[in-house]
Amino acid sequence: MRYDKSLWIGLLVFSLGLSIAGCNLLDVNNPNNLVEEDLGNPAAAEPMVNGVEAAVTRAVQAILTPYSTATDELVWVGSRDAWQQLDFGNVDDPFNEFTDAAFPYVAEARWWADAVIARLEAFRNEGALSDPTVLARAYLYGAIIYVTIADMFDDFAFSDRMESAPPIGRDGLPQVYDTAINYLDRALAIAEARNNTALQGQILMFRARAKYSKALRAMLRPGQVQVNGLVNDAGAVADAQAALAVVDPEARVILDMDPNAPDLVIGDLSLGDQVNSRLEMRIGDTYIQPTPNNKQTQAVIFKDIIDTEVVHPFVEQEITAFHAAGLYPDMTVASEREMHLILAEAMLASGDVNGFATHINHLRTRDGLTPYDPNSSGIEPIEMLRFSRQAYLFLQGRRLADHYRFNDPSPEWRPDGTAMRQPGTFFPITIIERRANPYID
Repeated sequence: MRYDKSLWIGLLVFSLGLSIAGCNLLDVNNPNNLVEEDLGNPAAAEPMVNGVEAAVTRAVQAILTPYSTATDELVWVGSRDAWQQLDFGNVDDPFNEFTDAAFPYVAEARWWADAVIARLEAFRNEGALSDPTVLARAYLYGAIIYVTIADMFDDFAFSDRMESAPPIGRDGLPQVYDTAINYLDRALAIAEARNNTALQGQILMFRARAKYSKALRAMLRPGQVQVNGLVNDAGAVADAQAALAVVDPEARVILDMDPNAPDLVIGDLSLGDQVNSRLEMRIGDTYIQPTPNNKQTQAVIFKDIIDTEVVHPFVEQEITAFHAAGLYPDMTVASEREMHLILAEAMLASGDVNGFATHINHLRTRDGLTPYDPNSSGIEPIEMLRFSRQAYLFLQGRRLADHYRFNDPSPEWRPDGTAMRQPGTFFPITIIERRANPYID
Protein backbone atom coordinates (compact mmCIF):
# COMPACT_ATOMS: atom_id res chain seq x y z
CA MET A 1 0.00 0.00 0.00
CA ARG A 2 1.15 3.53 -0.68
CA TYR A 3 1.29 5.41 2.59
CA ASP A 4 1.40 9.19 2.60
CA LYS A 5 2.50 11.69 5.21
CA SER A 6 -0.97 11.78 6.75
CA LEU A 7 -0.54 8.18 7.89
CA TRP A 8 2.70 9.00 9.68
CA ILE A 9 1.02 11.94 11.42
CA GLY A 10 -2.05 9.84 12.16
CA LEU A 11 0.01 7.16 13.84
CA LEU A 12 1.91 9.80 15.80
CA VAL A 13 -1.37 11.25 17.01
CA PHE A 14 -2.54 7.72 17.85
CA SER A 15 0.67 7.19 19.82
CA LEU A 16 0.18 10.41 21.71
CA GLY A 17 -3.47 9.59 22.32
CA LEU A 18 -2.52 6.29 23.92
CA SER A 19 0.05 8.03 26.09
CA ILE A 20 -2.46 10.63 27.19
CA ALA A 21 -5.14 7.99 27.80
CA GLY A 22 -2.88 6.10 30.15
CA CYS A 23 -1.56 3.15 28.18
CA ASN A 24 -0.48 1.13 31.17
CA LEU A 25 3.25 0.99 30.51
CA LEU A 26 5.11 4.25 30.94
CA ASP A 27 3.91 7.78 31.60
CA VAL A 28 5.08 10.47 29.22
CA ASN A 29 5.57 14.07 30.25
CA ASN A 30 3.77 16.68 28.15
CA PRO A 31 3.03 14.43 25.15
CA ASN A 32 0.99 17.18 23.52
CA ASN A 33 4.23 19.07 22.93
CA LEU A 34 5.38 16.47 20.41
CA VAL A 35 4.95 17.06 16.69
CA GLU A 36 6.25 15.07 13.73
CA GLU A 37 9.67 16.70 13.58
CA ASP A 38 10.19 15.84 17.26
CA LEU A 39 10.35 12.16 16.33
CA GLY A 40 14.03 12.80 15.76
CA ASN A 41 14.36 13.66 19.46
CA PRO A 42 15.36 10.71 21.68
CA ALA A 43 12.99 12.04 24.35
CA ALA A 44 10.15 10.88 22.09
CA ALA A 45 11.26 7.22 22.28
CA GLU A 46 8.74 6.12 24.90
CA PRO A 47 5.60 7.56 23.29
CA MET A 48 6.72 6.22 19.92
CA VAL A 49 7.02 2.71 21.35
CA ASN A 50 3.68 3.11 23.11
CA GLY A 51 2.32 3.94 19.67
CA VAL A 52 3.84 0.76 18.26
CA GLU A 53 2.16 -1.26 20.98
CA ALA A 54 -1.15 0.45 20.27
CA ALA A 55 -0.91 0.03 16.50
CA VAL A 56 0.02 -3.65 16.81
CA THR A 57 -2.78 -4.26 19.31
CA ARG A 58 -5.29 -2.58 17.03
CA ALA A 59 -4.06 -4.54 14.01
CA VAL A 60 -4.00 -7.95 15.66
CA GLN A 61 -7.53 -7.64 17.01
CA ALA A 62 -8.68 -6.38 13.59
CA ILE A 63 -7.37 -9.43 11.71
CA LEU A 64 -8.19 -11.88 14.54
CA THR A 65 -11.91 -11.27 14.04
CA PRO A 66 -12.10 -12.56 10.43
CA TYR A 67 -9.54 -15.27 11.22
CA SER A 68 -11.57 -16.61 14.15
CA THR A 69 -14.80 -16.40 12.15
CA ALA A 70 -13.26 -18.82 9.66
CA THR A 71 -12.80 -21.36 12.48
CA ASP A 72 -15.16 -23.22 14.81
CA GLU A 73 -14.34 -20.71 17.57
CA LEU A 74 -16.88 -18.22 16.19
CA VAL A 75 -20.05 -18.68 14.18
CA TRP A 76 -21.86 -16.07 12.13
CA VAL A 77 -25.34 -15.22 13.45
CA GLY A 78 -25.80 -11.70 12.08
CA SER A 79 -26.65 -9.99 8.83
CA ARG A 80 -23.37 -9.21 7.04
CA ASP A 81 -22.73 -11.60 4.16
CA ALA A 82 -18.95 -11.20 4.19
CA TRP A 83 -18.81 -12.65 7.72
CA GLN A 84 -20.93 -15.54 6.51
CA GLN A 85 -18.51 -16.24 3.67
CA LEU A 86 -15.65 -16.47 6.17
CA ASP A 87 -17.76 -18.76 8.34
CA PHE A 88 -18.25 -20.99 5.28
CA GLY A 89 -14.47 -21.24 4.87
CA ASN A 90 -14.01 -18.84 1.96
CA VAL A 91 -10.83 -17.27 3.26
CA ASP A 92 -9.12 -16.48 -0.05
CA ASP A 93 -11.44 -13.77 -1.40
CA PRO A 94 -9.47 -10.51 -1.80
CA PHE A 95 -12.78 -8.63 -2.00
CA ASN A 96 -14.10 -9.77 1.38
CA GLU A 97 -14.96 -6.49 3.05
CA PHE A 98 -13.73 -7.47 6.50
CA THR A 99 -10.37 -9.00 5.64
CA ASP A 100 -9.94 -6.07 3.27
CA ALA A 101 -10.76 -3.58 6.02
CA ALA A 102 -8.30 -5.28 8.38
CA PHE A 103 -5.43 -5.36 5.89
CA PRO A 104 -4.45 -1.66 6.16
CA TYR A 105 -4.25 -1.86 9.96
CA VAL A 106 -1.92 -4.84 9.71
CA ALA A 107 0.20 -3.16 7.06
CA GLU A 108 0.34 0.12 9.00
CA ALA A 109 1.34 -1.59 12.25
CA ARG A 110 4.16 -3.43 10.49
CA TRP A 111 5.40 -0.25 8.85
CA TRP A 112 5.16 1.79 12.06
CA ALA A 113 7.01 -0.88 14.05
CA ASP A 114 9.85 -0.96 11.51
CA ALA A 115 10.02 2.83 11.37
CA VAL A 116 10.20 3.25 15.14
CA ILE A 117 12.75 0.45 15.50
CA ALA A 118 14.97 2.16 12.93
CA ARG A 119 14.74 5.48 14.76
CA LEU A 120 15.46 3.96 18.17
CA GLU A 121 18.41 1.99 16.78
CA ALA A 122 19.78 5.27 15.46
CA PHE A 123 19.33 6.89 18.89
CA ARG A 124 21.19 3.98 20.50
CA ASN A 125 24.02 4.12 17.98
CA GLU A 126 24.39 7.81 18.76
CA GLY A 127 24.51 7.07 22.49
CA ALA A 128 21.28 9.04 22.96
CA LEU A 129 18.88 6.27 24.02
CA SER A 130 18.72 6.53 27.80
CA ASP A 131 16.71 3.34 28.36
CA PRO A 132 17.37 0.49 25.90
CA THR A 133 14.37 -1.36 27.32
CA VAL A 134 12.07 0.75 25.15
CA LEU A 135 13.92 -0.58 22.09
CA ALA A 136 13.48 -4.15 23.37
CA ARG A 137 9.76 -3.50 23.64
CA ALA A 138 9.67 -2.15 20.10
CA TYR A 139 11.43 -5.30 18.88
CA LEU A 140 8.87 -7.46 20.68
CA TYR A 141 5.87 -5.63 19.21
CA GLY A 142 7.51 -5.67 15.78
CA ALA A 143 7.96 -9.43 16.09
CA ILE A 144 4.31 -9.85 17.06
CA ILE A 145 3.02 -8.16 13.92
CA TYR A 146 5.48 -10.04 11.69
CA VAL A 147 4.40 -13.40 13.13
CA THR A 148 0.74 -12.40 12.77
CA ILE A 149 1.31 -11.70 9.08
CA ALA A 150 3.12 -14.98 8.47
CA ASP A 151 0.54 -16.97 10.46
CA MET A 152 -2.54 -15.52 8.79
CA PHE A 153 -1.61 -14.59 5.21
CA ASP A 154 -0.48 -16.51 2.15
CA ASP A 155 1.09 -13.39 0.65
CA PHE A 156 1.97 -9.85 1.67
CA ALA A 157 3.55 -6.67 0.33
CA PHE A 158 5.94 -4.73 2.57
CA SER A 159 5.35 -1.30 1.09
CA ASP A 160 6.80 1.90 2.54
CA ARG A 161 4.35 4.78 2.56
CA MET A 162 4.30 6.06 -1.06
CA GLU A 163 6.70 3.37 -2.26
CA SER A 164 4.99 0.12 -3.24
CA ALA A 165 6.80 -3.17 -2.82
CA PRO A 166 6.30 -6.40 -4.75
CA PRO A 167 4.43 -9.24 -3.07
CA ILE A 168 6.61 -11.78 -1.31
CA GLY A 169 4.54 -14.81 -2.31
CA ARG A 170 3.97 -17.94 -0.24
CA ASP A 171 7.67 -18.81 -0.50
CA GLY A 172 8.57 -15.54 1.20
CA LEU A 173 6.81 -16.37 4.48
CA PRO A 174 9.85 -18.04 6.11
CA GLN A 175 11.70 -14.74 5.80
CA VAL A 176 8.84 -12.97 7.57
CA TYR A 177 9.28 -15.31 10.53
CA ASP A 178 13.04 -14.79 10.32
CA THR A 179 12.59 -11.03 10.67
CA ALA A 180 10.48 -11.59 13.78
CA ILE A 181 13.04 -13.97 15.26
CA ASN A 182 15.86 -11.54 14.51
CA TYR A 183 13.98 -8.77 16.31
CA LEU A 184 13.47 -11.08 19.28
CA ASP A 185 17.16 -12.01 19.34
CA ARG A 186 18.01 -8.33 19.65
CA ALA A 187 15.32 -7.77 22.27
CA LEU A 188 16.58 -10.66 24.38
CA ALA A 189 20.14 -9.35 24.32
CA ILE A 190 18.90 -6.06 25.75
CA ALA A 191 16.75 -7.73 28.41
CA GLU A 192 19.65 -9.95 29.49
CA ALA A 193 22.08 -7.03 29.63
CA ARG A 194 19.59 -5.15 31.83
CA ASN A 195 18.93 -8.21 34.02
CA ASN A 196 15.24 -7.76 33.28
CA THR A 197 13.97 -11.27 33.98
CA ALA A 198 10.31 -10.42 33.41
CA LEU A 199 11.04 -9.06 29.95
CA GLN A 200 13.31 -12.02 29.19
CA GLY A 201 10.45 -14.38 29.93
CA GLN A 202 8.08 -12.48 27.64
CA ILE A 203 10.59 -12.49 24.80
CA LEU A 204 11.49 -16.16 25.22
CA MET A 205 7.85 -17.21 25.19
CA PHE A 206 7.11 -15.29 22.04
CA ARG A 207 10.34 -16.40 20.34
CA ALA A 208 9.42 -20.03 21.07
CA ARG A 209 6.06 -19.37 19.46
CA ALA A 210 7.67 -17.70 16.44
CA LYS A 211 10.06 -20.59 15.82
CA TYR A 212 7.29 -23.13 16.34
CA SER A 213 4.96 -21.25 13.98
CA LYS A 214 7.60 -21.10 11.26
CA ALA A 215 8.02 -24.87 11.39
CA LEU A 216 4.26 -25.48 11.46
CA ARG A 217 3.56 -23.12 8.57
CA ALA A 218 6.02 -25.07 6.42
CA MET A 219 3.58 -27.99 6.62
CA LEU A 220 0.66 -25.93 5.30
CA ARG A 221 0.36 -24.86 1.69
CA PRO A 222 -2.89 -24.43 -0.23
CA GLY A 223 -3.99 -27.93 -1.15
CA GLN A 224 -0.82 -29.45 0.35
CA VAL A 225 -1.13 -30.19 4.06
CA GLN A 226 1.00 -32.60 6.06
CA VAL A 227 -1.90 -34.17 7.93
CA ASN A 228 -1.02 -34.86 11.58
CA GLY A 229 2.44 -33.42 10.98
CA LEU A 230 4.35 -32.75 14.19
CA VAL A 231 6.74 -29.90 15.01
CA ASN A 232 10.01 -30.65 16.76
CA ASP A 233 12.04 -27.50 16.26
CA ALA A 234 15.23 -27.35 18.32
CA GLY A 235 15.11 -23.58 18.67
CA ALA A 236 11.47 -23.56 19.77
CA VAL A 237 12.19 -26.32 22.29
CA ALA A 238 15.21 -24.49 23.72
CA ASP A 239 13.26 -21.24 24.06
CA ALA A 240 10.26 -22.96 25.63
CA GLN A 241 12.50 -24.63 28.19
CA ALA A 242 14.30 -21.37 28.91
CA ALA A 243 11.00 -19.53 29.28
CA LEU A 244 9.63 -22.07 31.73
CA ALA A 245 12.75 -21.57 33.87
CA VAL A 246 12.00 -17.86 34.37
CA VAL A 247 8.23 -17.30 34.08
CA ASP A 248 5.48 -18.03 36.57
CA PRO A 249 2.68 -20.50 35.85
CA GLU A 250 -0.08 -18.79 33.87
CA ALA A 251 2.32 -16.15 32.52
CA ARG A 252 1.20 -14.67 29.20
CA VAL A 253 2.31 -12.24 26.55
CA ILE A 254 -0.79 -10.07 26.26
CA LEU A 255 -1.89 -7.28 23.98
CA ASP A 256 -3.90 -5.16 26.37
CA MET A 257 -7.19 -3.75 25.07
CA ASP A 258 -7.24 -0.81 27.48
CA PRO A 259 -10.74 0.68 27.99
CA ASN A 260 -9.01 4.04 28.45
CA ALA A 261 -7.89 3.84 24.81
CA PRO A 262 -11.12 3.72 22.77
CA ASP A 263 -9.23 4.15 19.48
CA LEU A 264 -8.20 0.50 19.81
CA VAL A 265 -11.77 -0.51 18.95
CA ILE A 266 -12.30 -0.48 15.20
CA GLY A 267 -16.01 -0.47 14.43
CA ASP A 268 -16.86 -3.44 12.23
CA LEU A 269 -13.55 -5.23 12.99
CA SER A 270 -13.41 -5.24 16.77
CA LEU A 271 -13.66 -8.78 18.13
CA GLY A 272 -15.29 -7.63 21.36
CA ASP A 273 -17.73 -5.39 19.54
CA GLN A 274 -18.78 -7.95 16.94
CA VAL A 275 -19.33 -10.75 19.48
CA ASN A 276 -20.25 -8.99 22.72
CA SER A 277 -22.09 -5.91 21.48
CA ARG A 278 -23.21 -6.00 17.85
CA LEU A 279 -23.84 -9.78 18.04
CA GLU A 280 -22.76 -10.37 14.46
CA MET A 281 -20.91 -13.51 15.60
CA ARG A 282 -21.01 -15.60 18.75
CA ILE A 283 -18.85 -18.35 20.21
CA GLY A 284 -19.24 -21.51 18.12
CA ASP A 285 -21.51 -24.47 18.87
CA THR A 286 -18.49 -26.64 19.63
CA TYR A 287 -17.96 -24.59 22.77
CA ILE A 288 -21.24 -23.12 23.96
CA GLN A 289 -24.99 -23.51 24.16
CA PRO A 290 -26.49 -20.32 22.74
CA THR A 291 -29.27 -18.27 24.21
CA PRO A 292 -32.78 -18.81 22.77
CA ASN A 293 -32.24 -15.95 20.32
CA ASN A 294 -29.07 -17.72 19.05
CA LYS A 295 -27.00 -14.59 19.60
CA GLN A 296 -25.10 -15.04 22.87
CA THR A 297 -23.64 -17.60 25.24
CA GLN A 298 -26.04 -19.26 27.64
CA ALA A 299 -23.61 -21.91 28.90
CA VAL A 300 -20.17 -23.27 28.08
CA ILE A 301 -20.51 -26.93 27.03
CA PHE A 302 -17.00 -27.82 25.79
CA LYS A 303 -16.29 -31.06 27.64
CA ASP A 304 -12.95 -32.57 28.53
CA ILE A 305 -11.65 -35.44 26.45
CA ILE A 306 -11.11 -37.74 29.47
CA ASP A 307 -13.49 -36.35 32.08
CA THR A 308 -16.28 -36.35 29.55
CA GLU A 309 -18.91 -34.99 31.93
CA VAL A 310 -16.78 -32.03 32.95
CA VAL A 311 -16.82 -28.69 31.15
CA HIS A 312 -13.21 -27.86 30.43
CA PRO A 313 -12.21 -25.35 33.14
CA PHE A 314 -9.73 -23.38 31.03
CA VAL A 315 -12.09 -22.93 28.09
CA GLU A 316 -14.90 -21.91 30.44
CA GLN A 317 -12.56 -19.41 32.11
CA GLU A 318 -11.51 -17.92 28.77
CA ILE A 319 -15.04 -17.58 27.40
CA THR A 320 -16.31 -16.07 30.65
CA ALA A 321 -13.47 -13.53 30.73
CA PHE A 322 -13.98 -12.69 27.05
CA HIS A 323 -17.64 -11.83 27.59
CA ALA A 324 -16.95 -9.93 30.80
CA ALA A 325 -14.45 -7.70 28.96
CA GLY A 326 -17.14 -6.36 26.63
CA LEU A 327 -15.54 -4.25 23.92
CA TYR A 328 -12.05 -4.73 25.36
CA PRO A 329 -11.02 -8.40 25.60
CA ASP A 330 -7.25 -8.72 25.89
CA MET A 331 -5.43 -10.91 23.36
CA THR A 332 -2.97 -13.60 24.40
CA VAL A 333 -0.20 -14.05 21.83
CA ALA A 334 1.98 -16.49 23.81
CA SER A 335 1.75 -18.16 27.20
CA GLU A 336 3.41 -20.44 29.70
CA ARG A 337 0.78 -23.04 28.85
CA GLU A 338 1.79 -22.88 25.20
CA MET A 339 5.39 -23.63 26.18
CA HIS A 340 4.22 -26.96 27.59
CA LEU A 341 2.28 -27.64 24.38
CA ILE A 342 5.39 -26.94 22.28
CA LEU A 343 7.49 -29.26 24.43
CA ALA A 344 4.79 -31.95 24.51
CA GLU A 345 4.57 -31.99 20.72
CA ALA A 346 8.34 -32.15 20.35
CA MET A 347 8.39 -35.14 22.70
CA LEU A 348 5.67 -36.86 20.70
CA ALA A 349 7.49 -36.17 17.44
CA SER A 350 10.62 -37.80 18.88
CA GLY A 351 8.69 -40.88 20.02
CA ASP A 352 8.76 -40.06 23.75
CA VAL A 353 5.08 -40.62 24.57
CA ASN A 354 5.64 -40.51 28.32
CA GLY A 355 7.47 -37.20 28.02
CA PHE A 356 4.54 -35.95 25.93
CA ALA A 357 2.12 -36.97 28.67
CA THR A 358 4.24 -35.25 31.34
CA HIS A 359 3.86 -31.85 29.68
CA ILE A 360 0.17 -32.37 28.92
CA ASN A 361 -0.40 -33.29 32.54
CA HIS A 362 1.33 -30.12 33.74
CA LEU A 363 -1.74 -28.41 32.28
CA ARG A 364 -4.41 -30.95 33.11
CA THR A 365 -3.60 -31.34 36.79
CA ARG A 366 -3.51 -27.58 37.18
CA ASP A 367 -7.11 -27.52 35.99
CA GLY A 368 -8.17 -30.38 38.27
CA LEU A 369 -8.54 -32.81 35.36
CA THR A 370 -7.63 -36.48 35.33
CA PRO A 371 -4.03 -36.95 34.17
CA TYR A 372 -3.52 -38.46 30.74
CA ASP A 373 -2.10 -41.99 30.67
CA PRO A 374 -1.27 -42.94 27.09
CA ASN A 375 -1.19 -46.61 28.07
CA SER A 376 -4.67 -46.86 29.54
CA SER A 377 -6.81 -43.90 28.49
CA GLY A 378 -7.77 -45.24 25.08
CA ILE A 379 -6.96 -41.82 23.57
CA GLU A 380 -4.26 -41.66 20.94
CA PRO A 381 -1.51 -39.09 21.69
CA ILE A 382 -2.18 -37.23 18.43
CA GLU A 383 -5.80 -36.78 19.48
CA MET A 384 -4.76 -35.59 22.92
CA LEU A 385 -2.44 -33.06 21.28
CA ARG A 386 -5.19 -31.84 18.96
CA PHE A 387 -7.64 -31.47 21.84
CA SER A 388 -5.13 -29.78 24.16
CA ARG A 389 -4.23 -27.18 21.56
CA GLN A 390 -7.91 -26.56 20.86
CA ALA A 391 -8.54 -25.96 24.56
CA TYR A 392 -5.43 -24.10 25.69
CA LEU A 393 -5.02 -21.88 22.61
CA PHE A 394 -8.68 -20.89 22.40
CA LEU A 395 -9.25 -17.64 20.49
CA GLN A 396 -5.51 -16.99 20.13
CA GLY A 397 -5.29 -17.11 16.34
CA ARG A 398 -4.05 -20.70 16.00
CA ARG A 399 -7.18 -22.70 15.27
CA LEU A 400 -7.32 -22.40 11.46
CA ALA A 401 -3.86 -23.93 11.11
CA ASP A 402 -4.89 -26.78 13.39
CA HIS A 403 -8.15 -27.32 11.52
CA TYR A 404 -6.01 -27.99 8.47
CA ARG A 405 -3.21 -29.91 10.11
CA PHE A 406 -5.39 -32.34 12.02
CA ASN A 407 -7.93 -32.73 9.19
CA ASP A 408 -10.52 -31.36 11.60
CA PRO A 409 -12.76 -29.02 9.58
CA SER A 410 -15.02 -26.45 11.15
CA PRO A 411 -18.67 -27.59 11.19
CA GLU A 412 -19.63 -24.42 9.30
CA TRP A 413 -17.33 -24.99 6.33
CA ARG A 414 -19.20 -25.66 3.11
CA PRO A 415 -18.05 -28.44 0.77
CA ASP A 416 -17.46 -25.88 -1.98
CA GLY A 417 -15.66 -23.44 0.34
CA THR A 418 -11.97 -22.80 -0.08
CA ALA A 419 -11.03 -24.29 3.30
CA MET A 420 -12.56 -27.62 2.25
CA ARG A 421 -11.44 -27.58 -1.38
CA GLN A 422 -7.91 -26.31 -0.69
CA PRO A 423 -7.02 -26.90 2.93
CA GLY A 424 -3.95 -24.95 3.95
CA THR A 425 -5.26 -21.69 2.46
CA PHE A 426 -5.01 -18.45 4.45
CA PHE A 427 -5.77 -14.80 3.68
CA PRO A 428 -4.64 -13.15 0.44
CA ILE A 429 -3.37 -9.67 -0.25
CA THR A 430 -6.70 -7.89 -0.33
CA ILE A 431 -8.15 -5.58 -2.94
CA ILE A 432 -7.21 -2.31 -1.21
CA GLU A 433 -3.53 -3.19 -1.65
CA ARG A 434 -4.00 -4.77 -5.05
CA ARG A 435 -5.54 -1.61 -6.50
CA ALA A 436 -2.82 0.62 -5.07
CA ASN A 437 0.22 -1.56 -5.79
CA PRO A 438 1.52 -1.58 -9.37
CA TYR A 439 3.46 -4.80 -8.70
CA ILE A 440 0.22 -6.76 -8.24
CA ASP A 441 -1.94 -7.66 -11.24
